[in-house]
Amino acid sequence: MIEVNLHPTGGRPGKRRRSRLSAPAWMSRGRGGPEGRDPWTLAAISAFVLAVLAIGGMWFAQRSNAAELEVRLEEAREDSTRLADLRVLSDSLIDRERQIRQRLELVRGLDEGRFVWPHLLDEISRALPEYTWLTAVRVETPLPELVVQLDGIAANPLAVTRFVRNLQSSDYLKQVRIMGSQQAEVENVAAQAFKLLVSYEDPEGVNSGPAASEGD
Repeated sequence: MIEVNLHPTGGRPGKRRRSRLSAPAWMSRGRGGPEGRDPWTLAAISAFVLAVLAIGGMWFAQRSNAAELEVRLEEAREDSTRLADLRVLSDSLIDRERQIRQRLELVRGLDEGRFVWPHLLDEISRALPEYTWLTAVRVETPLPELVVQLDGIAANPLAVTRFVRNLQSSDYLKQVRIMGSQQAEVENVAAQAFKLLVSYEDPEGVNSGPAASEGD
């Protein structure tokens, strides 16, 4: 009878060897303490975990700051656009105000002079003696110091003298000067041509502005 031993140890069953799983060499060398834990390994692992947590926290903080900066940048853009619109509106209002001021100055100038010329021409027409007439009225100096030149024809030198005296007696004319007087011929008739400078003066200062319209 043939017996075949199938036990892997090849020995007797009572003397079986127990196999033991051994840890890697780097773990066996790093063991320490009564429970086999190495404090340096734990410290390294803890430092790694803390580093990962710190990096993650910094990443989230940076991401939050970036989002906040983006919101502030968008608000700044909106404020810049709004300020640009306000500046355009302000420039338009300033230009419109300048135009209105110019128009007011023009109207004021016309209003100040509209009472001067009626008085001046009325005084000149009252001062004209018989056989004397004007051929031209020219402005030498504009308002407010209005000076006009009167060109005319008179029948004789006495009419010119009478015209000058009548102008000097007016309350609205402060100075009358004879710039020239010479003989002339009008339609084969002897006459006296003359040129006068007349300065206008408002005796009370109420006939050259808006107040005069209320008084008149």
